[in-house]
Amino acid sequence: MFRKKAIASALLLGLAFALPAQAQSVLRVKGDGDIKQLDALFTTSYPTRDMAYLIFDTLFSVDANYKPQPQMVDKWSVSDDRKTYTFTLRPGLKFHDGAPVTSADVVASIDRWLQRDSMGMEIAKRRDSLTAVDASTFRLVLKEPFDRVIEGFGRMTAYPLFVMPARLAKTPPTEEIREFVGSGPFKLAASEWIPGVQLVLTKNADYVPRSEPPSALAGGKIAKVDRIERITFRDDMSAVNALLAGEIDYVSSVPPELLPVLQADPDIQWAKAPILGKNFQVIINHTQPPFNDVRMRQALQYLVNQQDMMTAIFGNRKDLYEICGALFMCGGPYATDIGSERFLNPSVDKAKELIKAAGYDGTPIVYLHPMDGKIQRDAGTILVAAMRKAGIVVEDVQMDTATMFTRRTNKGSPKEGGWNVFMTGFAGDALMDPLTNPFMTGACEKAWIGWPCDTEMQKLWQDFLLAGNDAQRREIAIKLQAKANEIVTYIPIGQYNDISAWRKNVSGMVPGPILTLWNVQKTR
Repeated sequence: MFRKKAIASALLLGLAFALPAQAQSVLRVKGDGDIKQLDALFTTSYPTRDMAYLIFDTLFSVDANYKPQPQMVDKWSVSDDRKTYTFTLRPGLKFHDGAPVTSADVVASIDRWLQRDSMGMEIAKRRDSLTAVDASTFRLVLKEPFDRVIEGFGRMTAYPLFVMPARLAKTPPTEEIREFVGSGPFKLAASEWIPGVQLVLTKNADYVPRSEPPSALAGGKIAKVDRIERITFRDDMSAVNALLAGEIDYVSSVPPELLPVLQADPDIQWAKAPILGKNFQVIINHTQPPFNDVRMRQALQYLVNQQDMMTAIFGNRKDLYEICGALFMCGGPYATDIGSERFLNPSVDKAKELIKAAGYDGTPIVYLHPMDGKIQRDAGTILVAAMRKAGIVVEDVQMDTATMFTRRTNKGSPKEGGWNVFMTGFAGDALMDPLTNPFMTGACEKAWIGWPCDTEMQKLWQDFLLAGNDAQRREIAIKLQAKANEIVTYIPIGQYNDISAWRKNVSGMVPGPILTLWNVQKTR
């Protein structure tokens, strides 16, 4: 039934599936949301990033201990003055169009990344030159020592450094890339990509994996299936039913209320993921009224009731979530609840006091409300109700997640297609560290979406970047959280673990912070 419905949807769009040959092994997965873009420097969408990791490769990748390891790089060295980095690529690297990967491609890819990623911008400030020495060697020369270069090149969070052909990498990061040619273990079957229906990847027969065993995003990436079909479902029940029927093989996020059904099936396996969990965040547009007034943002803190939201999402499964005041994740190295009093002690009355003090005039605010994911749908409904109860007039704009990812980049007013508030999610691997937490720069127009602007936060971020030991970093991280809570860069709605489920004839899952489908194999 599932297959017939998917084909029917495709035909309505005037397209048809290219059905795989019987001999091919096909892994069918249901990820979170839909994918309408694969340019991971244009959007911080996790679904985009996860699929892009299969198509594109990176110079370095983090292992299970979050340490960067060489990936496309074969060998590298640093000069005695710690200002000159020389890298040599692994032999045999090819793009999916058959062209060899050259240093010129890498330099262009780095140049694009330097303009987008916060760590990349720090490297760019200190860059003296970045050049291709020969076809397989490139060199970065800094004006001053900066010991975060390798860490930056291997970052897996908001904006990974994916290597692509120079002709594509020369696209400004503010413009969307429309052709997706990488050198990773899988390649995009562009003719079969139907937004809203499926995204298809095929095995890259030319890919030469590293010899080391896989470890999170590092080590050998071996394509053990011929095709990956990422299927879009309009509701969770349909996806779970398809998994139970063997029509798909893997579901990345299962609603807790459906978990007992899967637990009763001996052919299904499930697990919590990832390490440290994740949380969803309420994001506020600092540039548009009325939330350009800090009192309105602090009022919103009082309206985020973590317990109500987590109960709505997880019911009585308290083992799957926790109430958490740490912007750097409970259980993480910089966990603290300093400054989190407002959202840990929600109060509509106190929110009303702040709203009145801010002089809010009843102008409607635009809330972007994805309805194709349970967390954003249900937690968003609670937040909208709380805002209305406090006297905020809300235009509840309901949409799918992919549309929200597109609209949230609009810096215009709500009347111009912009927005005031939305909810998104980052995993603990990003949020646990001030250098990877996207909400901690205070960098104004260069900050992450919402564009919080604060000079003290900018200085604290720099202090953390250059701190010489763990004790100093811990002290600065506490100050960063206090400031972030004061100006309200974001509001966490609670910490939890996703539940993933798959059929037992699927094996080889590599534990890690994102959905990695290399090394996964499927028996018949």
